[in-house]
Amino acid sequence: MIAHALAALVAAFPIKPPTPPAGVSEVDVVERLNEPVPGDLRFVDAFENHVRLDEFLGRDKPVVLSLVYFDCPMLCSLVEKGLVKGLSESGLALGKDYTALTVSMNPKDTPRQAAGAQAGYVAHLANRQAATARDWAFLTGAEKDVHALAGALGFKYRWDASTQQFEHPAVVFVLTPDGRISRYLYGVEFLARDLRLAVVEASQGRVGTTLDRVLLKCFRYDPVSRRYRVVAVNFVRGGAFCVFLALATGLAILWRQELKRRKSSDPQGRLAP
Repeated sequence: MIAHALAALVAAFPIKPPTPPAGVSEVDVVERLNEPVPGDLRFVDAFENHVRLDEFLGRDKPVVLSLVYFDCPMLCSLVEKGLVKGLSESGLALGKDYTALTVSMNPKDTPRQAAGAQAGYVAHLANRQAATARDWAFLTGAEKDVHALAGALGFKYRWDASTQQFEHPAVVFVLTPDGRISRYLYGVEFLARDLRLAVVEASQGRVGTTLDRVLLKCFRYDPVSRRYRVVAVNFVRGGAFCVFLALATGLAILWRQELKRRKSSDPQGRLAP
């Protein structure tokens, strides 16, 4: 009798699996700005060399990092193609201004697949003339190392058994030369301006032109729109500085021209200044 009563109670109030707290998702990005990525993680490159992550860090250049998997039916290729397009239009040169790194989140992916992806994407990248294969490496690795890297980046993904696919965010990461997370860029289309500013920002001024550094004072990354936006006050200050610089340059040119005119009309130096 008691057993029947318990069975009826369970049927009336079925036990549900626990749900994540509000704001927490299995597929998400938790930004960890300025945090380091672990350099001792081990992977295999497209040439079947066993490598450590820190071999691709500390080279005095920012690193543009993406997490994908090579048999992804759609999203990963959109991210990589968008990244190639944005980098090509940024005016930055692979191997000179930045390096790139693509890591597979699927532990079953092979170096052969990595080599095919590397050849396909890098071939469409502009400004790569001085680059080597290591300047944009494609890596595979064991599940524990992939999970450790994803965890350090705040990149939350999951395997969906029903679709036999990974569910994951669309995001790329820009690292400082010493391997700290400098910026997250979201989506499948990356503005050339945003990529350029993110790389210049991560380099702490070692990459880019004087104009880039001035622009960084006028633009700030907006976490809401996930784009670099004009900071009005800084933009006005920057504009005022440019006007002042132009006036000062113009006056200096006029002053030098006047000196030359006086010297040519008075070669003996008899005229008063």
